[in-house]
Amino acid sequence: MVNFEKRFEESFILHKQGKIQEALELYLEILPEQKNNSKLNFLIGIIYLQLKKFNLAVDFFERTINLDKNNIGAYNNLGASLQQLNKFEDAIKIYNKVLKLKPDFTDALNNLAICLVNLKKYSQAISSYEEILKINKNNFIVYNNLGNIYKELNQYKNSIKNYNKALEINPNYHLTYLNLGDTLNELKDYNGAIRSYKNLIKLNPKHQFVEGKILHTNMLISDWETFDNDLKNLFISLEKKEEIIDPFAILSLTEKTNYNKLASEIYSNYKFQSQLEKKINIKKNNLKLKLGYFSPDFCEHPVLHLIFDVFKNHNKSKFEIFAFSFGPRKKDRMTDQVKKHFNKFIDINDKTDEEVAEISRKMGIDIAIDLCGFTNFNRAKIFSYRAAPIQINYLGYPGTMGAKFIDYLIADKIVIPENQKLNYSEEIVYLPNCYQPNMTKKNISKKKFSRSEENLPLNAVVFCNFNSNYKITPDIFKIWMKIIKNVPNSVLWLLETNSESSKNILKEAKKNNIDIKKIIFAKYLPNDEHLKRIELADIFLDTFPYTAHTTASDFIRMGVPLITLAGESFASRVAASILNEVNLNELVTKNKNDYQNLAIDIGNDKKKLSNLKEKLKGSISKSNLFNSILYTKQLEDLFINLSKKNK
Repeated sequence: MVNFEKRFEESFILHKQGKIQEALELYLEILPEQKNNSKLNFLIGIIYLQLKKFNLAVDFFERTINLDKNNIGAYNNLGASLQQLNKFEDAIKIYNKVLKLKPDFTDALNNLAICLVNLKKYSQAISSYEEILKINKNNFIVYNNLGNIYKELNQYKNSIKNYNKALEINPNYHLTYLNLGDTLNELKDYNGAIRSYKNLIKLNPKHQFVEGKILHTNMLISDWETFDNDLKNLFISLEKKEEIIDPFAILSLTEKTNYNKLASEIYSNYKFQSQLEKKINIKKNNLKLKLGYFSPDFCEHPVLHLIFDVFKNHNKSKFEIFAFSFGPRKKDRMTDQVKKHFNKFIDINDKTDEEVAEISRKMGIDIAIDLCGFTNFNRAKIFSYRAAPIQINYLGYPGTMGAKFIDYLIADKIVIPENQKLNYSEEIVYLPNCYQPNMTKKNISKKKFSRSEENLPLNAVVFCNFNSNYKITPDIFKIWMKIIKNVPNSVLWLLETNSESSKNILKEAKKNNIDIKKIIFAKYLPNDEHLKRIELADIFLDTFPYTAHTTASDFIRMGVPLITLAGESFASRVAASILNEVNLNELVTKNKNDYQNLAIDIGNDKKKLSNLKEKLKGSISKSNLFNSILYTKQLEDLFINLSKKNK
């Protein structure tokens, strides 16, 4: 016994010193002769928990409890180990046992709330956090976590109220600044979001992805004051493989596919490192292929506008199609219209990512199609749990996801040339024509629009760009200003997305010696009216490196020529693919000088502009760009070939 006590003390000292591997070895040496020692079993469990060997930790905490039924610490750590294994239901049962023994045990209440959040049982989680606040009203972490729940519930006012309470108690809690910034971004309070992110950086300069958030938010308000320096630092950080920017944000900053891939890989490794990939096989006896489309955008949204006819035209004798709908976007008229084209429309907002993957597998989904990638409200983690044998990145996100669990990316040979395939983590599969689907016919308003109503000069050359403002870089804006300067009686027509951006754009125009009267902003309109209004424009000037996507095909549909610059990346080549489809490759440029000169040339030659419009009109009728029946057949052939390949 003396020998045991001495060896145990030595082990315990090592443990306290942080030498956990050495301590573990000594503990395990002692264990055979002290199997019924609850303290020893407990400490071994603690070390396994520290080493992230959670299954072993569970084993030793269960042994401890068998020896000591009232060991609150063992129960709580057992719950924590189960929690780390994503066994949230089991963990909840354990925490409830802890709370029966000690109702005011705040650690257990907090862990219980975290499990409930992971299971999307938000009202129960709120109750658990409120119990903690009864015990300690100054628990700033609880206020922060409540803010997160209300954010998930889209109750942004409650969310901000709780974040502010957390910061009132502890103004140095950096995570709250991150969460507050994200919430303010959702509310389009971009300046407030930037202030919050900068407060975070003061406290934690290397916090993951925050500098990228600031850069992207600055793009949303067209604040380019520090753009060049920020971009330079961004590339340096990426080359060091630092967690600096999310993959979607970088698409509008560089055409270089190596940087796009690097950002995606870094992000995916950070987000999904703990997930397990599950391999499953396509059942050979399926009479029909089961397709699962996953998206937050089954509503009035550009993605649904593009793909609506695919859902309508799917061959129901060969395919069963299922919608997995999530995200906070409000369901609307288009939701109601598209629902009837699915075999089943499933709202998964109340399901965890792992639960959704399991539901998909049980349904026998053969091909899971992610329609949003890393765009807003994405749930990419679903696919890390293997929702289907084949998982595809398609349409909503024009880039690589850098993730091992996404098998394929659907493209065409213009958006991803053969020589760029290695810069994508997915296997590239090609459609024979433009990768982008379109509705054959869109609902276009019969309302008559006039230039005077839109504050456009009657006889001016109207250059137009209706892309989202985060796509407008200072470089492309300077080129636009040179075009306006060199085309007399011309104006630039932009979409007004927020007042701060409009103010900054006018400021930049002044810097370039352009009369601000030549910059005109269009107000938001419903989609049918927005399409009709497009006819007032003469030439669409594309952004770079993130070109027009849905907007490009909308302008082509309405007979307005589009000048684009094609770079390396998928995002920089979409408009080029669309122009190729309508036989207008002469409007695809290879560098900024050619882009600028072409726009000036066409803008100064009314006959050339008129001929372009006539050619476009004739090309549309001959092209397959709006042939949704043919497109759907080609997409289905691709799915069938992939299923055969993977059997």
